[in-house]
Amino acid sequence: MTFAWLRPGLMVAILLMVTACGGRNASSEAASSTSDFEDPTVPVASSPSQVNNLADPKQTKPDPDAPVAAQDNITTAPVDPPQPAVLTAADAQAQINLRSEPSTDAASKGYGLVGDPVRLLKTAADGGDVPWYYVKFDGSGAEGWIRGDFIDASGKTAANLQVDTYTIDDLFTVSEAGCGMVLSRPSDRDGSYVFANSLEPNDTWMRINGTMTRFRRTSASGEPFYGQTTFQQFTSVDGSFQVELTVTPGAQDYEVIEITGGTLTIRQGETQQSFTVVGDAGC
Repeated sequence: MTFAWLRPGLMVAILLMVTACGGRNASSEAASSTSDFEDPTVPVASSPSQVNNLADPKQTKPDPDAPVAAQDNITTAPVDPPQPAVLTAADAQAQINLRSEPSTDAASKGYGLVGDPVRLLKTAADGGDVPWYYVKFDGSGAEGWIRGDFIDASGKTAANLQVDTYTIDDLFTVSEAGCGMVLSRPSDRDGSYVFANSLEPNDTWMRINGTMTRFRRTSASGEPFYGQTTFQQFTSVDGSFQVELTVTPGAQDYEVIEITGGTLTIRQGETQQSFTVVGDAGC
């Protein structure tokens, strides 16, 4: 459509005004789309569906069996075949961090305790003096990285003196005792135990190197509770193993007394293990 009735001068003025307005609008939109604190190359999600598409959890979930991604100068290698070991520390009550990556800066996935048996699956080195190991706990099945100075893979404790767990059903195959004290390591699976001491003093059991082994109590002292005491010593019936046990009894609930903590030390000649135990005493 032609506006023939407009004067030429007025037409030029209108065109100049339209051009100026259009320029201001374009400049304002560009400023609002990118701020000084945003990277214009990063896509901005404008809806929940776009957020989900940006990172699919199924695609980004880490594979524990995959090689560790390169971090600075860290290199990894499999331990083939996997080797048995136990956690160790100068402090028998130490909590040893289980890391998501072979670094003290990595997130902690939990912790293990001195004496916990593990399997070494991978090793990592970052050029320092202390290697890292990717381990799997025998009791709980948990996996992660632990610094090498908390690993004892000498075989002196891991291979020749392996304390295994067992269930109540396993215990009933060798003993008819129904009342007493059962103990486990905090990292062991629920319903599995490393020590059972019945009210009968010569009916104490541990599973050592895969074999249910019977012990007799040789001494008892300290505070008495439910047929037990806070410090006891035991010797296996065949004389091969000696055990020292110190426990801390807690609150009593009906006929059960909680064992809130303790230390079990088992020896065979010069070889020994010490680890933290918890459990209960009762029927």
